[in-house]
Amino acid sequence: MRPTIVLLSPPEDHQRIVARLQQVGTYKKEAILDRLDRGECSFGVDVSGGVLGEFDEEELDEIGRRIGEFQAILLEYSGVFCIRDLLGEVIQGVSGLMDTNYGEIIEYEEVLARFRRERLWDWRSAAAG
Repeated sequence: MRPTIVLLSPPEDHQRIVARLQQVGTYKKEAILDRLDRGECSFGVDVSGGVLGEFDEEELDEIGRRIGEFQAILLEYSGVFCIRDLLGEVIQGVSGLMDTNYGEIIEYEEVLARFRRERLWDWRSAAAG
């Protein structure tokens, strides 16, 4: 399986992100993971919220304290440059948290700020180092 991130957003912002994902490339609904093709990048997308079953109660409580009621989107990606480009479009101007699946849960605003500050930021190598 390719690496994944999870986008956690209040319901209204969740709907905005889902709509943006369906408009930023070729989006095809599939049985397990929807597919988003964008240029040379391909993504698996699950907007069902089923990924929340993989979070423990403490994590869910922390997320709820930080942003209130929320929904989740799982994004599977092939490379950081692809996911950075996609996130730059779909989380701009909305609120929520990104779970890197490498030990960090970061506010969208901070994710975008890190992209601007650190052109080569890769949360996967930061966790390893």
